[in-house]
Amino acid sequence: MMVVVQGTKEFSDYNVFLRAMAVALTNLSADDPYFYVYTLGGKNINEFVFEFCNLSERNMKARKKKIKYYTVPNSWVEENMHDINYFAYLYTPGQTISKIAQTAKNAGVELGLFQY
Repeated sequence: MMVVVQGTKEFSDYNVFLRAMAVALTNLSADDPYFYVYTLGGKNINEFVFEFCNLSERNMKARKKKIKYYTVPNSWVEENMHDINYFAYLYTPGQTISKIAQTAKNAGVELGLFQY
């Protein structure tokens, strides 16, 4: 499963991020051998993804699944949109969603919007 996570610079609630990851994990099928998380930033989001993947590695290994994270640019997401299973966008109230998140939604990728 391939998950993309993006957030605004102002987003800083780790618990909301964990909820987004829990939603993504509910879509993980039993026969899927990997859970790859691609992060587009901001800085807090990159750190959240790093911590989440490192803390989840042992649990995923016990389930015979690989978990990895990558920091990628928007262009990578656009080029690989057909392979993405879930897109989580994290923002604070009053902000609009990014163009790449809207593009993912229009391409039929499941989009989760999370705010606090």
